[in-house]
Amino acid sequence: MSQTLKLVFSALLLAAALTLAHALLRSAASHPPLRIDWIARTGAALVLYGGVFFSYAFLLRYFDLSTLYPLYTGLSIIGVLLIGTVYFGESLSLQKIIGTATIIAGIFLLSK
Repeated sequence: MSQTLKLVFSALLLAAALTLAHALLRSAASHPPLRIDWIARTGAALVLYGGVFFSYAFLLRYFDLSTLYPLYTGLSIIGVLLIGTVYFGESLSLQKIIGTATIIAGIFLLSK
């Protein structure tokens, strides 16, 4: 497997976990604090954030900070936009679409 493919795959895994953590927190926000649903979703989000943190620290041994960080955060921004629009019914404006396209172009340039 090429180094670029490993980088993209690693960034996708980090982004997926980070996106899920954000979605869990957004979902928890719709429940009263300290109720079982809120505790479970917030706790799961914290576990995911911790997993992303330690995985990211590990992956920095193999990939450049200047490439891995923008790649996985850009992918998570796209993931959050999609989850927010599809699952939470948030609006999708032309400005958000243009911003997402710009992020995708940047990810493409960084992964080369």
